Amino acid sequence: MEGNLYVVRDTLEDGSVSAFFYNSEKDYLKSKKQREQEIEKLREKKKAYEAEQRNQLAEDIKRINDRVDQYENYTKEMAGDDKMKTAEMYAERIQKHNVMIDSQIEFYQVAKKIDPVENSTFGIVQNSNGGMEFKIGENWRDRRKEVGTHSFLAMGFGYNFINGDQLDINDFSYSNNNYFSIGILWQTPLTENQKLRVNYGVQYQTHGTELNGGRIFSPNTDDTQIIDLGFQPEKAKFRQDQFVFPVQLEFGGTEKKEYEDGRIRYEQWDKWKFGIGGFAGFNTSSRLKRKYEENGREIKTTIANAFENETFIYGIDAYVGHDQIVAFARMNLNDIFKEGSVDGQYIAFGLRLQ
Repeated sequence: MEGNLYVVRDTLEDGSVSAFFYNSEKDYLKSKKQREQEIEKLREKKKAYEAEQRNQLAEDIKRINDRVDQYENYTKEMAGDDKMKTAEMYAERIQKHNVMIDSQIEFYQVAKKIDPVENSTFGIVQNSNGGMEFKIGENWRDRRKEVGTHSFLAMGFGYNFINGDQLDINDFSYSNNNYFSIGILWQTPLTENQKLRVNYGVQYQTHGTELNGGRIFSPNTDDTQIIDLGFQPEKAKFRQDQFVFPVQLEFGGTEKKEYEDGRIRYEQWDKWKFGIGGFAGFNTSSRLKRKYEENGREIKTTIANAFENETFIYGIDAYVGHDQIVAFARMNLNDIFKEGSVDGQYIAFGLRLQ
């Protein structure tokens, strides 16, 4: 015990020792038990999803085998090809789900290291304004006279297309072009009244685009160009997944509230805000998914990481909004593909919850 607080000391990976403070030993044990329970639930969820997907795969394989007996022109070679593609599809689903669950498990495993002081409350919670934020050591944070830096979840949805020498918004279908982002941002006030602040953090974003007119970006070539398939596929979507680190300067209203115990808070609830900034990051994957019919069969193909794309990415971002909803516009300044390929940069706009 140190004063009225229960102290747990922990040796970090770099060899340094950190102290974590709780209201009592009971709070510490409760917090530890909650983390262990959440981790166990996530592990069970991971196993259940994999078992469910394997059962569905078995059913699909059985249907493919039955098709060989039912249709004379459906050969065993065709069935083998379809079974291979079906298995790859389910394997990709399981792998993506595992990555998501593992990241959640990792969060609970390192939760107490996010903030130097922890209490019995941690995770994503709803604040007094109705918004969502990460809070660790809620009681300790609530007792501080002023709260400066805080974190929050940001999620964006929008329309996306590629602009370049040979491309503009009219070259893309309207239904299959989308942008999505999700990440954790931190906000630090730059002025005493907190009307000027800076946002920074990490985001995952995905750009999905589909050229119209039966055209695609050419895979497996020294330079990526636009080619004509010669037919109109049901789907021919190009997608890139990226991790970026945004930094935004935000201007917005605040309302000062003073409490009897001396606490001071600057609320942003029901206020307008405007932000401008940029981002930099890296591309993690590129893929082209096609879906079409051939000789009465539905064909699905996925070509991954076979494009001459740039790895390092950067761009600018601006937004304006009210309360937790903002309208944003984001433009990549880097070329999507390497020199000698088709010229193009992403432009996305839509709504973001933050």
